[in-house]
Amino acid sequence: MDGGLIFLYLTILVSIVGFSYVAFKFGRDEFFSLKRRPIRFNRKEQKIHTIRRRRFFAKPGEGDVTWEVPWNAQSIFCMHRSDKATDDSYHIRHYSVDEQGNVVRAFALGRQWEGKRNLEGLLSQWNYWCEYMNKGPADLPSPPLFFSERENMRESLLFCMYEMGFTAGTVFRLIMMPLILFFTSHRLMALWTCRDTLWPKSVEAVSAIAPDDAYDQPRGDTPVGWAETAIARARHDWPFDPKRKVENWRGEPDGAKNALLWAQHTPPPV
Repeated sequence: MDGGLIFLYLTILVSIVGFSYVAFKFGRDEFFSLKRRPIRFNRKEQKIHTIRRRRFFAKPGEGDVTWEVPWNAQSIFCMHRSDKATDDSYHIRHYSVDEQGNVVRAFALGRQWEGKRNLEGLLSQWNYWCEYMNKGPADLPSPPLFFSERENMRESLLFCMYEMGFTAGTVFRLIMMPLILFFTSHRLMALWTCRDTLWPKSVEAVSAIAPDDAYDQPRGDTPVGWAETAIARARHDWPFDPKRKVENWRGEPDGAKNALLWAQHTPPPV
């Protein structure tokens, strides 16, 4: 066999092995996994159902690996800061403990918020869930964005671009475009190698939405995805950052100052 052909085969083989190693080590939860890991807040059952990881050999009706936690006074939720010293990011985390008080498992709820300046958004997200689970959806403000469940290449590009700043200027976006395209390529690879979530039949049975549910969203003229939402915001047809005051709040009235108190492990009285 020609030496050049052998070298070509070896190069291809090494490339495949190297990519597979990197994809498995650093992206095993990103590639060949799930497109989304949704969480269902079940008011009727007073429980939270969360998809944890893909089940490759599921039995009929078993679905993907799903955890269930109760929504009650005994459940432990907290604001968690990243364990990395150089990473100033936060999220809401739930802890399950045994009879001796030892943590047996934990998981994050919702998105990750970068930096202390975004802690107000994190607490707003938490208050939104509490309002829904404790009182219902009647008085909740509209969410800033409904993500598209069928994301195309344009939506992936806009996701990576707007994640770097929804109100960023044109010059900033042009400078950051190489990095945006790099992130977009990895996001597309993840989407193309992953599949949709499969909920267990037991969860589907208690999570069905009535066809005439007045609060079922998105529907009608509600914008879905970054592109439609950006256009709707420009027309003032959709709120940019809707908020509502928490009833009977007795803590720090300034939302930003209140968030910083939580970050300093001195939460205000409520």
